Amino acid sequence: MFFPTIYSATTDERHIVKDKNTCACGTRYNAFAMLSRSDLRKIRFKHYKEVTCPLCKSSIIDEESS
Repeated sequence: MFFPTIYSATTDERHIVKDKNTCACGTRYNAFAMLSRSDLRKIRFKHYKEVTCPLCKSSIIDEESS
């Protein structure tokens, strides 16, 4: 299964995008109200196994089991 992901250079992890400002684990990747075109280019669709954030992975597992 593929998810929209974003890479965080500060934590060196790949997170799953939840909405236009936050990741599935609650980390903010966009601090501005408006998304720019360059922000959208940072979002990549990656396979579930390529996500390295443990909190993002656990949130997806919880949703699938429900």
